[in-house]
Amino acid sequence: MSTFDAQAAHGPLSPAEQAAQQDQDWFAMHPSIPEYRRATIPGEHGEGIYLDGGQTVVSLLAPGVIVRVGSFAPFDDPDAVAVARTPQWRPWTPPGGAVPPEIAAADAVYRTPEAQAVLALLEAEDTIRSEQEGSAS
Repeated sequence: MSTFDAQAAHGPLSPAEQAAQQDQDWFAMHPSIPEYRRATIPGEHGEGIYLDGGQTVVSLLAPGVIVRVGSFAPFDDPDAVAVARTPQWRPWTPPGGAVPPEIAAADAVYRTPEAQAVLALLEAEDTIRSEQEGSAS
């Protein structure tokens, strides 16, 4: 059975499974490096609010023991509504999940064309920075 067949049999990978697979593959290819940064996969830390273009620091503490720290706020965080008002953050739930109404309302206030333009600019800057860092390696 191929990896593709195994994934097809169990359905698509969850964001947490995608992150775990990506990190295992990275450490397998770089066995002497105990830590790296990568783009956060929305949903890898569970339901909540994720920073667009956020980074996750991934550390290998011992063989098979991986710790991930990313930019994430759970919906029940006391500051979640304030975070949702910041246009660089997005609520995430698994398919069929529901964003709490107060979070959805705070998020909607900042889905303006102006906020979207700022996000597009920030995303372009992140892409350029990523490409520069990749060419320096």
